[in-house]
Formats: sequence, C-alpha cells, structure tokens
Amino acid sequence: MKFGKIRTLAGAVAVAGLVAGVAATVQAAATTGNATATIIIPIAIANTVDLAFGSVVSSGSADTVIVSPAGARTCGGTLTCTNSVTAGEFNITGGTSETYSITLPASTTVTSGGDTMTVDTFVSTPSGTGTLTGGAETLLIGATLQVLASQNTGSYTGTYSVTVNYN
Repeated sequence: MKFGKIRTLAGAVAVAGLVAGVAATVQAAATTGNATATIIIPIAIANTVDLAFGSVVSSGSADTVIVSPAGARTCGGTLTCTNSVTAGEFNITGGTSETYSITLPASTTVTSGGDTMTVDTFVSTPSGTGTLTGGAETLLIGATLQVLASQNTGSYTGTYSVTVNYN
C-alpha cells in the first residue's frame, strides 16, 4: 500500500508541476499611448467699419438698396440714392491658419423714432468659412435695405450680430 500512496503522491506532484508550468507560460501584454493637446488663442471679432447704405430718397413704391461686401451699391429703380456707402467690415483674429465658420443674421431692424426698415439678405466675403492667415482676416458684410413706399424721413440706425467660431 505504501507504493500506491507514493504513486498517487507522485501523480499529484506531477499534475501540480504541469499546472504551475502552464501558468508560468501565460503572459500579459502592456504598452503606453501618447496624450496631446494644443492650446490656441481664442477667436475674436471686432467691428471696424459700419455698414452704410448712404442717403435714399423714397418714392410711392417699396424698393430695395443693396450694398455688396465689396461696397458697391445697387439702388432700386424707384429710389434715388446719394452719398457714399460702405460694406460692414470686421477684423477676425485668432490662431494662425485656423479655420472658422461665419454666422450672419437673417434680418435686423433699423429705426428712426417710431419708424422702421428691415435689413436682410446678409452676405459676406469670405462666405460661410474663413482661414486666419497669419492669425487674422478681414470679414466684409453686405446686405439689403427694404425701403417702404413713402418711407418717412429720418436717420435710421440699428445693429446686427455676426458670429465666428473655430471649426
């Protein structure tokens, strides 16, 4: 019987050695990855030239005055337009070579006392997006002034919002 116990003990030792050998050959793998970040200066916008439609003589018909981003005026056929006009101009600054999106208003209102006119159809150069070459770019704005029939005289003023965001 002693021999049987020794064989059983020897078998148990062999199995334990086999299990220990298998456990020793299983390997874990690990590596590292890089984490990066680039901090850039915030994008900024500043109005440098106001959008001006010039002087307009209204008529008995509604019509429009259009100023392009290049500063060219188109005066509706029933209106008389005088004096100089300017496209709106904004200075955009931020990170060098960064791209940005441009959001223009759908419309705004200019007022003189209780009288109003609508300014709409805003357009820009560049249109939709721009690139900050050297960290800066000029944004030019044009729009359409809706002059009512027999619009009351007055000096009409108002504001409009332009938003720029990094892409």
